[in-house]
Amino acid sequence: MPKKASGQESVRTPVQERSQKRVAQILSAARAIIERQGAAGLKMSTIAAEADVSIGSIYQYFPNKSAIIAALAEQVLGANTRKNMEVLAKRPASLVQLSHITTELLDQYYRLLRNDPVYRDILTGHASDKKLLTADQDDTVANRDHIFAMSNHLFRAEEHERAKMALLMIVSFGGAAAAIAADCCEDEGRRAMEDAKAMLFAAWEVSILPLGHKHGASDK
Repeated sequence: MPKKASGQESVRTPVQERSQKRVAQILSAARAIIERQGAAGLKMSTIAAEADVSIGSIYQYFPNKSAIIAALAEQVLGANTRKNMEVLAKRPASLVQLSHITTELLDQYYRLLRNDPVYRDILTGHASDKKLLTADQDDTVANRDHIFAMSNHLFRAEEHERAKMALLMIVSFGGAAAAIAADCCEDEGRRAMEDAKAMLFAAWEVSILPLGHKHGASDK
């Protein structure tokens, strides 16, 4: 659901069911236009025509096109987060196991980008959009927080802050790598993902493993 991004214009969050349906109608229309024409072809007037609403109705909920694009991105990222939580439902027994869970999350994000051309077009076509950047950064931090919450028992207490920073870097790199791979043809994308995972495992060894409990005493 649309919300106010930090430091950005206010986006009205609908409360009544009729308003919620109107917002869903607007976002569905915007997605359909992007699917046909790309994000560059998105205009408030074309959204209004596609959704069969007045431009004034759109402005009741979204101050500009940027806010609509951010709301579409948040829809996709929210669905991906729910899938992530399924993967993260069971606490790992070791940092090695956690590394494989993290690459599973990376594969999942890659599939999202590969299978959702609308979101991929939004991501690549509006990389400098402040609202989209805020949504993407918030999502990256949230994913890091979820990973740390289910794995903090594996890290020495005095290394928790370093572990959180290292995990943030891992998640950030993985997301960027998946975006690059998804923009390639399918075969090249798969090879790129294998290379990215090899890099992640190497980074894991030097940045994550040293922060864990010594001598295998990982679970408390």
